[in-house]
Amino acid sequence: MADQLKTYRGNCHCGAYVYEVKAAENPKVGECNCSSCYKKGVLWLSYKKQDFNFVKGDASTLTDYTFGKRTFHHKFCPNCGNHLLVDGYMEPKEPGETKVSITAVNARTIQHGQGLDVWKVEKHFINGKSFGTPYEPAKYTGPEPKGVVEGGQLYTGSCHCGAVKVAFNSKPLNKATTEKCTECNCSICNRQGSVWVYPKIEEAEIEGEENLQTYLFNSKMFGKTFCKTCGIPVHNSVQPITEEQIDQLPEEHRGFIRGAMKIKAINVRLIDSLDVKDLNVNQFDGYSTIKPSYVEP
Repeated sequence: MADQLKTYRGNCHCGAYVYEVKAAENPKVGECNCSSCYKKGVLWLSYKKQDFNFVKGDASTLTDYTFGKRTFHHKFCPNCGNHLLVDGYMEPKEPGETKVSITAVNARTIQHGQGLDVWKVEKHFINGKSFGTPYEPAKYTGPEPKGVVEGGQLYTGSCHCGAVKVAFNSKPLNKATTEKCTECNCSICNRQGSVWVYPKIEEAEIEGEENLQTYLFNSKMFGKTFCKTCGIPVHNSVQPITEEQIDQLPEEHRGFIRGAMKIKAINVRLIDSLDVKDLNVNQFDGYSTIKPSYVEP
């Protein structure tokens, strides 16, 4: 007996794109380990084309990123960077060939309260690494971070297209690490699929910052950056703020802001030598904790 279909509503964080999709009431989502899907932490929910529609926004205005054989098109919001859709074929379509494309929506963008918790939903593994030629990570060529970590090592990585590269010093990152490593389910981090590490400002460098887009929201004191070309989330960017402005904030926020100004939170998914499943990742319930609450469009 076929699974009963349920209509899910989802959106990018800035609300420029809102959609509805019909899918199984208790779905499995695809977790692909290809170089692109891993870096953006997407979880794919397959659908039939007639079961998806935009309530707001138009797919033609999403940023389209393709690579390798260029058979799949990964589409993300150009304003907030949230990855929404993938559409394509396992092999290039021959001239005159008729076949239905593979379509999926990023389950991370389904609205909170729709009964799909990405931390609990059943996942099936997709071995995307086995498809096409092996991915060759971009090499970091920028300056080494000035801050030295005792007993630490240098980690380097990049967005998928290589336009943005990062380097940071840290104690070894593994299951036994004492370094803070966090996955947050707040309205933006959950949609991004990022896993954060927190080197000090002087312990981290970013090469290619001119290729970053910064998305500001809520208080606009923090920006989430992503590569303009491939949409991979890169880091948290604390916006310029004076001591006078900090003093005007609620008392419970002042210490947090001052602390955030001393670090450069980086998405560890950028580091090709690491797999987040091999790290000691703490899950933080930002959706329930961070106020004011996000309003789903």
